[in-house]
Amino acid sequence: MKLKNAFAVFIPFFAIGFAFAQDLGPQIRKLEDGIYVYVGKNLNSNCGIVLTREGVVLVDSGHNPTDSRAILAAVRKLTPLPVLFLIDTEPHPDHTTGHFVFSPPATIIAAGGAGESMRGRERGEPERIQKLAATSPEMRAALEGYRFVAPNIEYNQKMTLNVGERTFELMVLRGVHSESAAAVWLPNERVLFSAATMKSLNPLHVVPGHGTPGTVKIFEDSEKYYALLLERVGRLAKEGKSLDQIKKEVRMPEYESWATQERFPTNVEAAYRAVKGG
Repeated sequence: MKLKNAFAVFIPFFAIGFAFAQDLGPQIRKLEDGIYVYVGKNLNSNCGIVLTREGVVLVDSGHNPTDSRAILAAVRKLTPLPVLFLIDTEPHPDHTTGHFVFSPPATIIAAGGAGESMRGRERGEPERIQKLAATSPEMRAALEGYRFVAPNIEYNQKMTLNVGERTFELMVLRGVHSESAAAVWLPNERVLFSAATMKSLNPLHVVPGHGTPGTVKIFEDSEKYYALLLERVGRLAKEGKSLDQIKKEVRMPEYESWATQERFPTNVEAAYRAVKGG
């Protein structure tokens, strides 16, 4: 059975020895020289900030436009250079609504099908932005000038982007919780932005889509989680339980403190497909 990319990664809460960029705000963590992460509040989505000699490359745009505005403010403190590229790891709104804050001038890059996924969601939720603006005065202000911005470039399988002195390897992920999902790998710095297990790359830093960045231990913990979930879903499936019944019955109390619990039903579905050979 294919386990490693079948599930959304759940990130445990543990202390990480990050360099803390004091003057950039409490959400910013420095990983390496010129490489930062805006860690989403309350387990919201993360954003990578990578400085190069030519300009800035972002990985995702922040959970909400308020985050996107804070990210742009941090970028302006770090460098006078423009944001040249914004690489999406998912097409979902919690990774892409803030495109308009950065593009133009940024060129948006995403996995194949991301644009259509985004347009379909916009058509299906025509009042989404109005509802979001109504959540707070701060959100309304952050949404000023909003417009829907789809990816400018889409790629299939893999893409290599060279910007200044840095190389970015973009890889489409299959069988994860999101369609048109991707990982971003900086091979020279060994920094990985990914929601899927990619332990073979031996990354020095791992930045998940949601939750605290860490080390390869994120993958090791996730593999234990996957194996236990498969075992429990498989046992219930052998008893003749349907997927709906399994969703109601299966429990993982050992991991209740992990982030992104809202994705647990999606993980159960992936485990069910795996044990059924689907």
